[in-house]
Amino acid sequence: MSGAAGLARLIAMSRLARRASILLAAITLTAGCAPGLSTPPDFATDSGSEGGATTETSAPPAGPPAIAAPADDLSWTDCTTRISAAAGVPAPAGVKLECASFQAPMDPIGGGTGQLSIGAVKASSTSTPTDAGPVVFTTGSDLPSSLQLPAWLHRSGVDILAKHPIVAVDRRGMGSSDPIECRNPADRRDMRDQTQFSSGNDPVTRLGAITLTATTDCTDALANNAAYNNAHAGEDLEKLRSTWDVPALALIGVGNGAQVALSFAGAHPDKVARLVLDSPLPLTIGAEAAAQQALAGAQDALDVFAAQCAASACALGPDPKAAVTALLDDARADRGPAGMSVAVLVNAIITALGYPQGDGAENTRRLADALNAARGGDAGALTELVRAAEARTGTDGEFINRCSDEFNRPTPDRVRELVVAWGKQYPQFGSVAALNLVKCLNWPTSAEPTEPKELKVDVLLMGARNNPIVGSEGVAATAATVINAGATSRRVMWQGVGNGASIYSACAMPPLLSYLGEGNLPQTDTFCPA
Repeated sequence: MSGAAGLARLIAMSRLARRASILLAAITLTAGCAPGLSTPPDFATDSGSEGGATTETSAPPAGPPAIAAPADDLSWTDCTTRISAAAGVPAPAGVKLECASFQAPMDPIGGGTGQLSIGAVKASSTSTPTDAGPVVFTTGSDLPSSLQLPAWLHRSGVDILAKHPIVAVDRRGMGSSDPIECRNPADRRDMRDQTQFSSGNDPVTRLGAITLTATTDCTDALANNAAYNNAHAGEDLEKLRSTWDVPALALIGVGNGAQVALSFAGAHPDKVARLVLDSPLPLTIGAEAAAQQALAGAQDALDVFAAQCAASACALGPDPKAAVTALLDDARADRGPAGMSVAVLVNAIITALGYPQGDGAENTRRLADALNAARGGDAGALTELVRAAEARTGTDGEFINRCSDEFNRPTPDRVRELVVAWGKQYPQFGSVAALNLVKCLNWPTSAEPTEPKELKVDVLLMGARNNPIVGSEGVAATAATVINAGATSRRVMWQGVGNGASIYSACAMPPLLSYLGEGNLPQTDTFCPA
């Protein structure tokens, strides 16, 4: 046999051995969590489509960009006490919160003039390396990122600080960004109550008249009412990146924040170091579909709450769901606790479920005690839940951002149909959710977004089985978006109640930390217990 032939045979045998080693590789399980089935070899490896064959390369493929420290950082000042008090949770021992702002162009997409201030809060601890690159965190328009950050740090979010500081960026007009106050206080109150206490038999017409006035007031007050959607929020992240003078950002987006992060990644695929989309919705989802997904999630969350409540012999008695329904029915009949409208009561319950305090059992007991006391005439604890909900979701900035993101809105007649249909399908929350669609019907429609055409980093997807804020169906839809953009994803699914697996499940933290470290996805999907 010639030397050339022998060499060819040795190469062939080496390739066979290499393929065999790939097929026999063991799958590592995440501690404390139950991983799902691994994906087929063609997807689990970056191999070709013919039987998982490997492709010869002269060098291993480059990994994702590093999470770099800012070359030109913001001017941070300590604000630990103020932000912790606003969030209602103390900062963990050794954790410092610092506030800063940066100037962003009003409309970098449309080319308009003007600037506005974007607020940011940085969390670090005594163990955070001084030269570590930051992880950027956003909750979008669901609530100010700066308020959710302390709640996350009070749980397992503090684990990230061992390697990276976390920088929460607020959306325009929300939290620590330039504030917006444009609605008449009476209009703001009537929108909150869905005009329940106003005269007239058609709630869609009543609420529509108020929202028309509120929309006019706000669009008149804004320098550019087209500059408050997800795409512009994504460009604010690009401005932060360029201000820092770093090659790429590591992003964690939760709820609407996942849409903001995906908008940035789609517009700037070369400038993403990590991309974590927790409880996402597709960028192109219509207003009605998004509302129904959130409504289904709220119903699921209520069912879980009622089951946990009954199992623990909570204050609401043997049938907690019936007790909640009776309280809501009284509110619909203008007999709500402390004069609350049914919309205010629904918002307080959903917000308490979506942003739990303590573990699941503790939050269930807290909400049950507040509702039961209100049944007996003491609405003090429930009123505190209402105030907390309004502080998170009732601002003018939230109204403007949320309406700017909505498109394919239903007509008033369609809303009337949904009030009836959803009221039957989801008897506790359905009619309120349908009427909420009226609030944005008069807002000017932004350009319809498009899904990313290219993503250059693999994506870690997360979600909660019972998410009362955005629902749970968006994870699967976003996974399809990632595939179509040429990237790979893995899922971490928490079986509990709340808006964000990364926020409320300690089990979700190990795969998240691993991904932030090297940019490598888990080998399998992961399922975390409630």
